[in-house]
Amino acid sequence: MTAISIAGNLAGDPELRFTPNGKACATFTVISSKSTKKPDGTWENTDVTPWSIKCWNKLAENVCDSLKKGMGVIIQGTAVWESWDDKNTGEKKGRMTVTAFNVGVDLKRHIVNVVDVRRNGEGDMEVDPWSAPTWKKEPEVPESFPF
Repeated sequence: MTAISIAGNLAGDPELRFTPNGKACATFTVISSKSTKKPDGTWENTDVTPWSIKCWNKLAENVCDSLKKGMGVIIQGTAVWESWDDKNTGEKKGRMTVTAFNVGVDLKRHIVNVVDVRRNGEGDMEVDPWSAPTWKKEPEVPESFPF
């Protein structure tokens, strides 16, 4: 399998499904492109590539709870060729799919408030009160500072 990193935009909201055994699977499409500035000063997207992304388990649930169409994301995963026979025509079909092991928001375009969550036995989220980020607190500045 080939490891791959992709930066792009979500083409639609991620879809969450569950296997008969209860394993969560999220699928979504990421569009990557190269932006080129034309001589007239306008921008043009070239090398537009749609990527089929799949992720599993808690990552799948968190992706569906956190990401929406149009958001900039960065994906790390493994690229594999999936093939199947079309049920209607019998024709062999295939596509490159990336199974993600890391999914993040592109911080060049977004600001994120991180909430650490855990899931109870029923799959519902519970906020962990002990995980509140301490970096959000304003630093104490002594009055004797010269500014």
